[in-house]
Amino acid sequence: MTTAKCLRRQAATCAALADATYDEESRERYLRLEQLYLTLAESEEPTAIEAGAFSSDTNTEPATHRLN
Repeated sequence: MTTAKCLRRQAATCAALADATYDEESRERYLRLEQLYLTLAESEEPTAIEAGAFSSDTNTEPATHRLN
């Protein structure tokens, strides 16, 4: 998750640089980098199915042992 957060921060930096530059070629490059970082961030985040699987792994019922 930390990686996704870092990638989103990089994307925001690229967006700010794209807004600040006057060179059209650089602006397009920054915008492409922004999209790339956002795509990578999405791939780093766990999907809803995986998140559900992880949360279901924890057993909320207390363990009971029966003596036979």
